[in-house]
Amino acid sequence: MAPKASSPVWEPAPSQEIDVLVVGLGPAGSTALRVLAEGGVSALGVDRAEFPRDKPCGGGVSARTLPYLPQGLLERLPHQVTQGVFLTLRGTQELARDFGRPIAYQVRRDLFDLVLLDSARDAGARVMTGVRSVRLERVSEGFLARIGPHTVLARAVVAADGATSKVLRDLAPGIRERTLTPPWTSAEGWARLRQPFDSRYVAIDLGLVAGGYGWSFPKKDSLWGLGVAGFLRPLKDPRPVFSGYLKSRQADSDPKGVLTWSLPNFRSARHGRVPGLFLVGDAGGLVDPFLGEGIYYAVLSGTMAARSCLRNRRPGEDGLDRPERASKDYVQWLNENIWPDFRQGSRLAQAIYRFPEFFFKLAVRHPSLLSLYASIMTGEHDYRSFSREIILGALERFLPVRRAARGGAS
Repeated sequence: MAPKASSPVWEPAPSQEIDVLVVGLGPAGSTALRVLAEGGVSALGVDRAEFPRDKPCGGGVSARTLPYLPQGLLERLPHQVTQGVFLTLRGTQELARDFGRPIAYQVRRDLFDLVLLDSARDAGARVMTGVRSVRLERVSEGFLARIGPHTVLARAVVAADGATSKVLRDLAPGIRERTLTPPWTSAEGWARLRQPFDSRYVAIDLGLVAGGYGWSFPKKDSLWGLGVAGFLRPLKDPRPVFSGYLKSRQADSDPKGVLTWSLPNFRSARHGRVPGLFLVGDAGGLVDPFLGEGIYYAVLSGTMAARSCLRNRRPGEDGLDRPERASKDYVQWLNENIWPDFRQGSRLAQAIYRFPEFFFKLAVRHPSLLSLYASIMTGEHDYRSFSREIILGALERFLPVRRAARGGAS
């Protein structure tokens, strides 16, 4: 089934009440909206854009995302399967590794986001797109939203409106301004490679980007998604860095040009300040501090926020009864599962992006390091278990007695 070119927009009554308002309909918002609709919760999703719409993004959907996507979603849009990686050091030395299984799926964000939104509509969700403005305020009954000429009273709000979330600025003025940690920066664009490589692989370069990496992701239409991002410190101007990466890959930039983009730094996230408010995706700082992956965490956080709402309904009824408890449960999930792993991922980024030559030489000598990278993409490892494997592997190489001890007696 092909993505729908357009879908009817739901028009609300001038004033009404709902359980959950979802602001922003990228992967995080559309996922939350779909899960809420499937669970019978009264929810409305709004976005300022009309779909499909362009979006700067590498467009890599890691294999670990699949359990949280609607069944058969990838079959509804063009995609390229990734099962290997070309690792380069400053565009020269090359290390190739075929993992023999899918680790990611390369999509175009305009189509991917459209299919996710279609899935939410198919589940019965109500959607308003092309919304010029949404103004929110906290009231005793929940949240009062003025959506153009309409007024909606929602018991809870899911903010999925990006790293500079207007929802958060409306409901908690000054939070972003008081945050000292700057966002990471990226530059992305479409390009054609003069010497394309195997489209089953993605290319990752270390060293050309100070404190980060460059990537080349293949797409089905012969274009490649290329980009650069800095994760140890923001790139002052990522465009010249992107131009240098294009040159190293012998690529011709698409006429649409280069887009610069701010990637949220998880250390700037401020969850739990407003009861009943869920910050998901970029609005919640949920971008991987090592890989820069955002789609997985957008879909995951949207799912978990919606599930928190579903767990806090009135017994035997469909309405959301405990929005404050639901948002507290969501924050607890973040504190226990996401932030500890992000902190470890940040430590890996500090080590690898600060010393790319050392890591590249280590990967040449021990290709299993790239297999561990693949295991993160497939969900077999997180950063904590990934790091434990690296440490244990190092101990086994330098302390032979450790290898025997780990084998154990039968």
